[in-house]
Amino acid sequence: METPLILAIETAGQRGGLALYQEGLIAEINFYAKQSYSTILFEYLPKILQQTNKRLQDIQYIAVDVGPGSFTGLRIGLSVVKALSLVGNFPILPIISLESLAFRFWGTSLPIVSLIDAYTKEVYVGIYKHTPAGLVTVKEPTLLFYKEVPKLIQERALFVSESLEKWENFLSSQLGDLFVKPPFKVSLKASLLSELAWVKWQRGELLPLDAEAIFPLYLKASEAERKKCSSTL
Repeated sequence: METPLILAIETAGQRGGLALYQEGLIAEINFYAKQSYSTILFEYLPKILQQTNKRLQDIQYIAVDVGPGSFTGLRIGLSVVKALSLVGNFPILPIISLESLAFRFWGTSLPIVSLIDAYTKEVYVGIYKHTPAGLVTVKEPTLLFYKEVPKLIQERALFVSESLEKWENFLSSQLGDLFVKPPFKVSLKASLLSELAWVKWQRGELLPLDAEAIFPLYLKASEAERKKCSSTL
């Protein structure tokens, strides 16, 4: 079977990025979320293709972070994916952001608690475990108040998040030795996304979908939607 070339698009976290992966990372470009995703993605895509001597038609799959995460980032990222698919009809590999955060810690035997800031004292949380068969989901992504997270923990667990410093003192005080944090800053990256998509595709764990079948995993109404609902009460 020919090894596929995967284009990964990351827009769910604090930074955005593009990566090309083919049995290994070929190239990656990262940029900050404060920049216009819609403009910068189309600006950097030709650059990453040019620097790797690839063409758009060489891409066999597009991997995209479907969330949970930034409402604006997810919306723009998926819009770009759908626009590209109008040109190339690319099969899409959807990846959950919480799983991507956990994926890089394949060397640990601890359960991995992935957290993403949902603001208003809430977090998106998922729990994962690396096994010989691959990364296993222990708890599906859900939305909780951050003070409810300790109730999920019965054993030592590694906590990973781009915003871990926001809850570190609380979690440590509540969980004691059960709370373990990584030795370095964690971030969502296109390179991680591309590698996870490759691994899951190779193992037959990820079914490529048509772009129109891909939807963001919000788990929570946007601020605009919440304001609209409250105004109708």
